[in-house]
Order: sequence, then C-alpha cells, then structure tokens
Amino acid sequence: MSSELQFDRAEFTETPVRACGSCKAPLSTEYFAVDSQTLCGNCAAQVRTLFAGEGLGAERFLKAVLLGIGAAVAGAAVYAAIMIFANSEWALISIAVGWFVGAAVRRGSAGRGGWRYQLLAAFLTYTAICAANGAAVWSQAAADERSVRLLVAVVINAYAIPFLEGAQNIIGLLIIGFGVWRAWQMNRPVRVEITGPHAIVPAPNPQSLPDAAP
Repeated sequence: MSSELQFDRAEFTETPVRACGSCKAPLSTEYFAVDSQTLCGNCAAQVRTLFAGEGLGAERFLKAVLLGIGAAVAGAAVYAAIMIFANSEWALISIAVGWFVGAAVRRGSAGRGGWRYQLLAAFLTYTAICAANGAAVWSQAAADERSVRLLVAVVINAYAIPFLEGAQNIIGLLIIGFGVWRAWQMNRPVRVEITGPHAIVPAPNPQSLPDAAP
C-alpha cells in the first residue's frame, strides 16, 4: 500500500460551531472580522452604522458638551487657584487641563471621537486656560481698582490674555498650545476595520482519513 495519504477520500463533518463575539449567536456558514473579534452579519452591520459619520448623535454630542464644560470649569478653578495662591503661572498645568477636558469630551462621545469633538475639546481647553488667567489678573489687581469696568475688560480680553506678554511668554504659549493639542488628539475619530463575510469551512472527519502504511 502506498504510504501517501489519500485525501481525495476525506469526508467532512458538521461545521464547527462558533459564536458571535457580541450577541453570542452561533455562526454556521460565515462571519465578519472586526479588528480581532468575530461577529455575525447583524452585529457587524450595527458596528458599521455606529461608527459611520464620526459621532453625529445629538444626545451623544450634548453629553460631551456638558461633561466637557464641567471639566473645563473644574480645570480653570484649580489652575486659577494655583496661580493666585502660589503667585506663579505654572503653564504646565495647562497640559493637565487639556488632558482632563479631552478625557471628559471623549467619555461623552462614548469613545467615538471626530472633528466636532476635537474642536469642542480644544475650544473648552483654551477657554479654561484663559478663564484661569483672567481670574488671576482680577485677583492681582489692587482692591480699589476692582470695578465693573475692569471685570468687563477682563472678560472681553480673556482669550487674548495669554498673548499680552508677547515674546516674553513664548514658552508659556507653546505649553498652552500643547495642552490644547492634547485635548484635540484625545478625540481623534476611531477607525474600525470590518472585513468579510468570511466563509466557515467545514472541518474534515479524521476517521475518514486512511492511516499511512507502516
């Protein structure tokens, strides 16, 4: 008898049972691959719909706005307190503010990301930094100078305050820019690669394969 295996006589057993990684439904003929997860056709379609358009849901965006504003207010308060009581600008705090706001916005977007969330996070980060600087300017003014007129001037010029020192504050501006960029980067859109459908090939029955001759 020839020592070569006769694969042409192999019989196939029932397709091995697999399950969708999301809904746990059995997969019998085909599957979709989403990153490293195996999904059925319905779940793959839901994932494709979920990540189409980079997070346009109004409810999701509103949640990101509210969480982002909360983080910006908290970050501005902490940053302002440090500048007022430590009598030092500590521009590096702006990086922490950017991370805090960026994380809040990303949580509100359910991790989706997208250019709308990036703009929101960057705007709120810079607003928080400017608000902290404005509060410091107000607190450093003499008591007899604190008037409604000064308050209005601080509010109107709040977004320009980081630039008022000109080239002398170039390092501070670079650090602030990095904080804003950090918030922007944390909300980059999520790219999900979906491949398929992939056929599930039945496995051969080992009992139908003849043993090699000794």
